[in-house]
Amino acid sequence: MKDRKIFFFVFCFILLDIFLLLGFLFLRDATSENRLRKEVESLSKLDITKDRYNTKIKSSGKYKVVEEAIKEYLDDYAVGLQEVSKVLSDSTLTKVLSYDNYASDGPEFTKSREYLNTTKEKFDKTIDELISKSDKETITNFIYDKTDDPELIKLYQELMLDDSILEELNSNKELLINTKVKVQNIIDTSLEVLNFLNTYSDSWVAEEGEIKFQNKELYNYYTNLINKVKVK
Repeated sequence: MKDRKIFFFVFCFILLDIFLLLGFLFLRDATSENRLRKEVESLSKLDITKDRYNTKIKSSGKYKVVEEAIKEYLDDYAVGLQEVSKVLSDSTLTKVLSYDNYASDGPEFTKSREYLNTTKEKFDKTIDELISKSDKETITNFIYDKTDDPELIKLYQELMLDDSILEELNSNKELLINTKVKVQNIIDTSLEVLNFLNTYSDSWVAEEGEIKFQNKELYNYYTNLINKVKVK
């Protein structure tokens, strides 16, 4: 009889420990998930054109995987977007067809053409990645490389496809496509101008603050190229 009582008390003690442990794990997960949701909410308030998202991870346990994936995705996107902005405001690009550059780098334009080719390659790669990252499908699938846990996948997709985040990425997509066309036109036409000036290096001079050609035909061709940069 005594042994049965001892067994009963031990069994109850073990059962109580199990309930306490399960309660602790449930409370810990609930707290961590809540912390994750609050952190993502704060991320949605950042300016993706200026801010970074590689901040300290706030959640723990399995939810850490979701937070890391979200911050990695948004930070890569933000860095790419800010790189594109730098190209648009780069004084070297805006002045490549200026009189000062004609005088300093002409008539071969070795530095200028190398700069334009390098910038074009880097810009095209970055903006294509950004356009792809703006797609719902790309956003949705990013988590699959991080985990195969259905619960975490569902949570990631719920948070990343939230209106405040998804709408901003979607609205950026059309802007990025238009920006790509505009910048490619500037770079390609600028290269065309410099190649033209290099080819006919004996037929023009940069003096008295302007470029002068030996004949009107070359001048008109040059003017048409310059106008192609301005119309888009």
